[in-house]
Amino acid sequence: MDIRKLFDKEYLYAYDLEGKDVTVTIESVKGGTLVGTGGKSNKKPVLRFKGKEKALALNITNARVIAGLYGGFDSQLWIGKAITLYPTTTTFGAQTVECIRIRNVKPKARNGAEPTETTAPPAESEVA
Repeated sequence: MDIRKLFDKEYLYAYDLEGKDVTVTIESVKGGTLVGTGGKSNKKPVLRFKGKEKALALNITNARVIAGLYGGFDSQLWIGKAITLYPTTTTFGAQTVECIRIRNVKPKARNGAEPTETTAPPAESEVA
């Protein structure tokens, strides 16, 4: 077991995905304030998912992907839409760090159609 999963965390981290793609349905988008190392705070949109405990704080890269998939930056257009999260890495300053990205394709439902609120895509993996 990844020891990092034993810490009480409100938000998803790359290790929560266990190296797999995870398809989720957006339940809500709200503003949040995250406090980082050294006490620096940043305002970010926070996604909550149907049937999931942890939320995802969005960076601009992931927000642009969702906006491209679902008609723009109006977060009301995103409610009930499916996205696929995947773990990867990025450069943060001089370091390479783990991160979560969103696939730039709409997930398909089991019948091959675009998923809707009533046709949920198959869960590729369970996440908190």
